Amino acid sequence: MTTAMYLVRHAAVIVDRSVPSSLWQLSAEGRSAAALLRLPTGRALTSSEDKARETARLAGLDAAPDDRLREVVRPWSDYYETDVRQYLAGATLTGWEPREEVLGRLHGALDGFDGVAVTHGLAIALYAGLAFDEWRAMPFAAVIEC
Repeated sequence: MTTAMYLVRHAAVIVDRSVPSSLWQLSAEGRSAAALLRLPTGRALTSSEDKARETARLAGLDAAPDDRLREVVRPWSDYYETDVRQYLAGATLTGWEPREEVLGRLHGALDGFDGVAVTHGLAIALYAGLAFDEWRAMPFAAVIEC
């Protein structure tokens, strides 16, 4: 039984520029890594995106999907890390979901939640107040205890 909240970044994906990132699927390495996760039993939530749902399933979680845990909506960028640095520092970027909206839906889903929530890197960084370098160092299939 859990007594804390654990935020899990989904496992590694196959990046495909021809489809929105919300539709990306886990890579073979990602599926293997997700199956190796050892997470507390108890309540579990997952983003409604396939990559998070599959990570939860492979990790043995019976996780309820919650669309509020989805990743930050954003366009493709050839300068992704530069954009993320600016976004996490508070900049408003064209085409990116406003930080206040992301935080509002994440707080709505997670405040007071006791269990495991499988979500996404930027979502975790915003909710947990991580700096750019902490986001960048977060591996895929990372587990953050809050």
